[in-house]
Amino acid sequence: MPKPFVKADFKPAVRDPLTGKVYTGASHMEALINMEKAGVKSLGGQLDPAHTGFLRKDGTFYTRAETEREFGFRTSADLR
Repeated sequence: MPKPFVKADFKPAVRDPLTGKVYTGASHMEALINMEKAGVKSLGGQLDPAHTGFLRKDGTFYTRAETEREFGFRTSADLR
């Protein structure tokens, strides 16, 4: 059974696989664009499922699979 959560506590995010730094945006694509604007090209312009997810307000990064398993949502549309 999914844990309760507050939608506003999560932001769509991508994580740099080389450094672990997390970039956020209004959507996952925007987070990827923000990452590339910062000069980070490690994902090659692709939303890699292993590094695409959500940043929680407490600073914890969850992949989409983890948020689905833990909280019952998978996409940024689920947070609207």
